[in-house]
Amino acid sequence: MMSSMVLLLVLAQVTDWTTEERRLASTFTPVPAAPKSLTNRFADDPNAAAVGVRLFHDERLSANGKISCAHCHRVEHAFTDQKRVAVGLGTGTRNTMSLLDVAHVRQPFWDGAADSLWMQALEPFEAPLEHGIDRVTVLRKIIEDDPLRKAFTKVFGALPDVSDHSRFPPATPRLEAPVALREAWSRMEAEDQALVNAAYANVGKAIEAFERTLVSPPAPFDAFAAALASGDDQAAARAISPAAQRGFRIFLAVGCRNCHSGPRFTDEGFHSNGTPPTAGQRPDPGRWLGHPKVLRSAFRADGLYSDDRASDQARGTASTPRQPDMVGTFRTPTLRHLEHTGPYMHDGSMSSLIEVVRHYNRLEGAMLDHHGEALLQPLGLDEPSELDLVAFLRSLSVQVDR
Repeated sequence: MMSSMVLLLVLAQVTDWTTEERRLASTFTPVPAAPKSLTNRFADDPNAAAVGVRLFHDERLSANGKISCAHCHRVEHAFTDQKRVAVGLGTGTRNTMSLLDVAHVRQPFWDGAADSLWMQALEPFEAPLEHGIDRVTVLRKIIEDDPLRKAFTKVFGALPDVSDHSRFPPATPRLEAPVALREAWSRMEAEDQALVNAAYANVGKAIEAFERTLVSPPAPFDAFAAALASGDDQAAARAISPAAQRGFRIFLAVGCRNCHSGPRFTDEGFHSNGTPPTAGQRPDPGRWLGHPKVLRSAFRADGLYSDDRASDQARGTASTPRQPDMVGTFRTPTLRHLEHTGPYMHDGSMSSLIEVVRHYNRLEGAMLDHHGEALLQPLGLDEPSELDLVAFLRSLSVQVDR
């Protein structure tokens, strides 16, 4: 808990930055170029990205012909939907995460249910509450659109001929899919399953190529941090408000950077965030359920459809066993562009940034010490300090217009 003396210092001193604070500021900016996608050789191919953007916006790739990836990932909301939980064919249980700078994410989804961005891109198509379609039908829809088919085959090669519905019925092996679709898949020849999977993997790889282009511009905080690190206090003072400057100092002092570190303000790890369960619902198991989805997927980073099955990315999948301490843990989200991505938390249960700050400050009703993880402790901040933290978080946002 911060002492009242420390709080007074935080409020009184806005520009009297210490050497350590200046050093730490430099660790939060700039956001570097995204790492290479080792398991997708098309990841930085502009022609693949051009196909990916068409697939991303294609509503035909859903059971009702009305749902596209852009349905939940809207550019005007920093590629979120500003709803409590995602709504596709049905209502989900998780808040929609932003796609800005998503190429940096090692294990997408709140629960880490994918180990590459191209694997993540495939999951919503066959999710019953999202697109609710199957992989064979996705390929059929692409083939039926002659311009899209030509663009796709120019990048990835010929698509399988799925016109014979008895040989290639609507089908998927996904466990949560309707029984009829799973049984249809089990009746297909193994060679035909492989043909479908290989082409379907390329759908995900095209979408990843597009999503890797979703890069956020520098935020006001970046100008502040760069100036502060270089010793230009006047430029730092002009970059963000005094409240945001005080908020940054509080952010450093109370240990928020233990999880929200680096230029994207995330350690890319999985932690229990203490969010109380929604009334009448059981606690979300989080990564405990997400990790097995990776292990059983044909599209995992070390699987047959990976373009580098021996990469560090691929080896990470195979070397991570399911552990009890995964229960109730969720990926640490980036703190960038939060002003445009509410509601917040994995379940969208907090509607405003002040509500989030108060949750971590006071931990009222929080589920703490989950499976031995005790990162969270009440911070003891007063209300002005809470508001300063919110001002700092807002300084990490910038409007994106594509």
